Parts: sequence; C-alpha cells; structure tokens
Amino acid sequence: MTDHRGWLLAGLSSCTLATLVLENLNARLLSVLTWYHLSFFAVSLAMLGMAAGGVAVFLRADLFAGQRARRLLARFGLAFAASVPLSHAAILRVPIPVLDILSLGPVQVGWIAAAAAVLAVPFLLSGVVVTVALTRVGGSIGWLYAADLFGAAAGCLAVVPLLNHLDITSAAAAAGAVAAAGAFSLYRFSGRRGAMAAVTTLLLVVGAALNDPPDRGLGIRRAKGVDLPLGSIQLSAWSTHAHVLVLRPSPGPAFFWGGGEGAEKFTANTAAMLVDGAAATVITEWDGSVASLGWVEHDVTHLPYHLRSGKVAVIGVGGGRDILSAVRAGSRSITGIEINGVFLRILSGSHRRFAGIADRPEVALVHDEGRSFLAGADQKFDVVQMSLIDTWAATGAGAFTLSENGLYTVEAWRLLLRVLEPSGILAVSRWYSPERISETNRLLSLAVAALLDRGVTAPANHIVLVAHKRVATLLLSPDPFLPSDLERVEDVTRRYGFTLLVAPKRPAASPRMQAMVASGSLSELERAAADPYLDYRPPTDRRPYFFNLLKPGGILKVSRDAQVTGVVAGNLNATATLAVLLLVAVLLVLAIITLPLARSGLPSMGWGALALSILYFSQIGFGFMFVQLALLQRFTVLLGHPTYSLAIILFAMILFAGLGSLLSDAVDLSGRWLVAVPLGIGAAVLFLAVSLQPLIDSTFHLSLVVRGTAVVATTAPVSMLLGFCFPFGVRLVDRLAHDATAWMWGVNGACSVLGSIIAVAVSMWSGIDTNLIVAAVLYAGLALTGLGLVRLTPSAVG
Repeated sequence: MTDHRGWLLAGLSSCTLATLVLENLNARLLSVLTWYHLSFFAVSLAMLGMAAGGVAVFLRADLFAGQRARRLLARFGLAFAASVPLSHAAILRVPIPVLDILSLGPVQVGWIAAAAAVLAVPFLLSGVVVTVALTRVGGSIGWLYAADLFGAAAGCLAVVPLLNHLDITSAAAAAGAVAAAGAFSLYRFSGRRGAMAAVTTLLLVVGAALNDPPDRGLGIRRAKGVDLPLGSIQLSAWSTHAHVLVLRPSPGPAFFWGGGEGAEKFTANTAAMLVDGAAATVITEWDGSVASLGWVEHDVTHLPYHLRSGKVAVIGVGGGRDILSAVRAGSRSITGIEINGVFLRILSGSHRRFAGIADRPEVALVHDEGRSFLAGADQKFDVVQMSLIDTWAATGAGAFTLSENGLYTVEAWRLLLRVLEPSGILAVSRWYSPERISETNRLLSLAVAALLDRGVTAPANHIVLVAHKRVATLLLSPDPFLPSDLERVEDVTRRYGFTLLVAPKRPAASPRMQAMVASGSLSELERAAADPYLDYRPPTDRRPYFFNLLKPGGILKVSRDAQVTGVVAGNLNATATLAVLLLVAVLLVLAIITLPLARSGLPSMGWGALALSILYFSQIGFGFMFVQLALLQRFTVLLGHPTYSLAIILFAMILFAGLGSLLSDAVDLSGRWLVAVPLGIGAAVLFLAVSLQPLIDSTFHLSLVVRGTAVVATTAPVSMLLGFCFPFGVRLVDRLAHDATAWMWGVNGACSVLGSIIAVAVSMWSGIDTNLIVAAVLYAGLALTGLGLVRLTPSAVG
C-alpha cells in the first residue's frame, strides 16, 4: 500500500481547523440562545471533549493499533464531520433554560447538562482523531504536530469571515464540510476511496449555501427562553458581534427610552431590531425634516442637547435614535460610531430611505469600536453620547467573561473626558429604578472617580444626573457647569416631568449619592461606595465588571427578596448559572474521564509518585486556564469585542504553546530546565499582570489589525513557555510508568475544564489580575513538583 503521508497531514489539519471553528461558533451561539452565562463554557466543553477522546484512545490502545488504527482514524474523522452539523441542529432544539435562582431545580440543571453533552460530542470525536493521528499511525511527530497547530490556528481566525458572510448555521455546515474533506483525506491515507466522505463534503457545502433562515432554513427559533417573532421578521443578519433581526415596520407610539410628559401624543412608523434575541432598539421612519423631530426632545436621553450642540460623537448608533437627537439640536457635525457593522449596513442599505440618516450631510457613520476610534481622534467634541450601550445579555449575566465592558471603566472615561471641549458634555444613559437596586449608584461612582483621576477637586460641580421612569441620564463636564446650564436643566426637568437626582449646589436624591459627589479623594469615594452586599466601586480595566453589583456575601441576603429585579436579579441568576455549570462540569468529568480511568485501574506506580504526578498535571491544567481566561478578559477591552479576543487569543496560545511543545523535545530533563522554565513562566505571567494596562493604553488608538498583532506579540512568549510544561510532565511520568499517560491526560483535561469556571468567579469578585497571580504561583510551583518527579526512579515507585 502506498503510504501517502500528505493525506494524513491534510486530514489532521482539516480536523483541527473545523474543531476550533466550531468552538468559536458555539461561544457565539450560546450568547444568543441564552445569556452570556454559557458563552465561555463553550471553551470548557471543547477541552473536556478533546481530553475525553484522548483518554479513550489511550485506554483502548489494543483497538487503535496497527492497520486498524488507520481505518478507525478515517471512520472517526467522518463521524466527527457528521457530528458538527448534527450537534448544531440539536442544540438549536434543546430548550436551554434561563436560570432563575428562585426556581432553580433538577429539571433546569438537567437541560443544561443535556445541552453540554450535545455540544461536547463533536469534540470527543475530534479528540479521538487528533490523538490517533499523533500517536497511533506513525510518521514524523514534528510534521504531524505542525499540521495540528496550523489547522487549529487557522480555525481560530476563520470564524470571523465565516460569521461576517454566513449565518451561524451555514457557518457550522461549512465547518462540517471542512471536517468531511479532512475525513476524505484520512480515507485516502488508509488506502480507501472515501466516497462517503466526498459525498458528505458536497452535501454540507450545498447545505451551507442554500440554508436561508429564519423563515425557511435551519436557524434559531428561540432565544433566552422566548420564541422569536418569525412571522414578523423582515431581515436576519449575523456578524462576529451579534445576531440582528429587523422586524417589519409598524405604526404606533413613538419610541422613547424615558419619555417625559407629552411624549404619549407622538406616533411614528418604526422597525424594531432584536440583538441576540433580547436586546432591542428601533429604526424610526423619518422624512428628513428637522421640524418633524420635535418629539425626541421629550426623552430624558435628549438632555445633553438642551445644553450643547456643535460637534457630536455618538457611541453606539443602533437604530439611529441618538443621531436624530443630535440632528434635532442643530449639530453641525455628527459622528456615529458603531462596532456592529450590521447596523450600519441596514441604515445605509436596506433601510436607508426609511431611516433617512445616511444621506444627511452632517452625519458620518463609522464602523469601529467607540473607545478605539476616539483614542485616535484628532478633534474635540461638544457632546459625546452613549445611551444604554451594552448588550442586555451582558447586563443580565452580571458581566461574565467574554462580555463587553470596556466603555464603563475609569480608563475609558479618562479618554472620553479628554476628547471633550472644556465645556463639553459626556452624556451616559443607563437603567434606573428608584424603588429597586439599579446601576445608577455605580454610574455616579464611576463619574466621580473619572473626575478625581483628572485632578478635579470638587466633582459635584461637574455632574448632573436626571431620571425619568426606568432611565437616568448622567451629564459630566471637564469644566464646572455654569449657573445658566443649571437653570436650563431645571427648566427641562419641570417641563417634561423629569426627576433631578444630582446637580451642583443642590442636595442629591439620596445620602449615598450625596456622599459620592462630595468625595474629594478616592479614599472618600471608597467610603461613600462601601456596602456589605453590593459593589458600587468604580470599575477599572482590571475589574471591568460594571454590571456585576452583587458581592459574594450578598447572594443569600438579596436572594431572599422575591421582588429583586433588574441588574441584581441578573447577577443572582448569573451566580446560579456559574454554580450549575460547575456542577455539570464535575458530573461530565466524572462520567467521561474519571470513571473510565478508574475502571482501567491505577497506574503501576506508588502512591507518592501518583500524587506528585496528579499534582503536576493539576497545576498546569488550572494554571493554563487561569492565564487564558485572564488574557481573554483583558484583551476583550482592547479588541472591542469578545469574538475578536476569543479568536486571536486562542490562535496565539495554540500556535505558540504548540511550538513550545515541539521545542521541548530538544531539552534535557535536568534539574536546571525543570526549575528555569516554571520560574520563567511565573515571572512572565507576573510581568503580564503589570504590563497589560500600559500596553492597552498605548495601542487603543491603532487599527484593529495592529491591536490584534500587538495581542499576538504579547501572548506569544509566555504561551511558548507554557507549551514546555505538558511534554515535560509526560516524559517525567512515562519514565516512571508507561500506563500513567492516560491518567495524566485526563487529570489535565479535567482541571482545565474546572479551572475555566473557577477563573471566571475569581475575576468577577477579586479582579482579573488575581488569576494571573494565582497562575504564576501554580507554574512557579512546578519547579518543586518537577524536581520531586525527576528524583524518583522507576525501581523506587513500582
């Protein structure tokens, strides 16, 4: 038989490419089907499945041997290809519950476990393919590992163009087609024709091309526990940032976030837009006449334009609502900055005439992340406005990892104040409730901290806070507000029935608000914001969780309040979800890793050697995920969206950790290397903890490509060092007991899965840098563990 190694390399790289595409697609899909609670879990499930597949191969070494290994490699490759679209179709039909801590029960946990199992199956099959290809069919391990890395790294990046040009179901079918093409290559490697794999490839390509959601094709029908209005959908679009549905226009009351007195008399023709199935905004039909926009003045979000106009920057264009306010105010220049290109395509394309915005000479629509664009702006603005900018998914989830939070930190507001004219206004509108715990106190705390950071000694003179119903608008100015500004604000609040919460020379609406705005230093602000159960401290880039108000100590107290709503209710449900995910992860680890290993028997080594071996692989399992999750969180702020950070961080860590693994083969396992590498990793991780913020600050103004390159360059050195540790451990353990490899593979995979969940909790309640510090300690500790293993001899451990 001809030994076509090229077919093996092509098949392996296609498999790993499809695997990483699917991992990234699942993260995006779960952000739509449920809150951001589960998006990071896609990474955990991928690692769990891959680890379980590897363990299965090691435990059944007799099955995957000789010529049979080649045949099974091709069959599992085809099974993996088929499982990609099947798993995707199945998860679309699993009723993933929106967890409620007050009604959490076995049924909800069961559905989460079912969803996790459905998502893990393709990765288990992929794990079998990769392990067999690398360890059971011979060939140059260097070439095979290079093919593995090339495919995986390419898969991390491929998800961005796939989602920008296809819906997510078609993208999943395309990933399946790549995997099927890889299976065809593996069949050719085994000496067979691979007709079934070729047919599967063709069918999946056709399916990806012809799928036409949401009406006729396969796609999302239900999101976040609610059926989508399929019969009313006019347009459906996917991007790396969001799933956007535009509903057919309908006449009715004009849309207001916080409409004051007289707002109820206005009507308009509006087209609602749903983002990720839950967040909503609207496009209002406009005839182009400024005179017809008088209705916008009744909204509390229009407040800054009662005081200023001129040059305006709107962060988050959405359906164009804030653009209309700026036009109504007579602004001579309006820059609308929108990270989601789908919105701009809609306003400039299908709904151009309907919205009437794109043709206005004073309006420029820019596709960019707001903070990044303004960091590179060479102009000053009279108004910078962001109204309710977030994904409601992020709010509801309490800002788990992979959520957008980079606009609500002290560092972000330092920039926003810097691009204002001295008398300019930063206007930020957020949800508000006078009867319930809301974000308003934290918004005010952030405003005071940003002013103190700027050197302002009397923040109270620079802040106005006005609310109506469920929305509050904060006005923040580099210079103190003038008496004429305050007179105008009071006139507007009387006219429209707004509530003045905070203003210079006036008592604030609550003692806490009064204490915050009266703070003359960060220590005073810390005391004013102190609360035993809720976190009102100003968020920073190191702790960018503006939406996570609930402290761990407040979980039990707040959960007893059956009337709790809003962001804190989301925090409670997020906490419940985190606990459920940990429980589900433990159960899956037990079922598909621990129990199979236990049934196979313990390795042939003594208890001391086994304990040291498990400790070593536990350290690198937890440590790697603590580093990865911390980098994902920190660089999401810089790159502007979690999809970008997920793709680029996974790309860099997979590629360079893999290169480190290859280089490790040339390193002698002496005490010098076993000490130098772990200590080097510990030092490098600690250096990241202190250097990431300066890197972020100095590169924000650059293009996305340059920022992404900077992220790769920063991640590469430490990732390469991380890659040394696993092969070091395998060599150390294998010399003690050949049958221990499967156990250590499983231990590492299990700890990686559990570590990803624990790392999220650590970031939320202690800060992202805590993960890096813990990881540095874990990796530095490998010096002791590794030395302990190298000093053991096979004769001493049998």
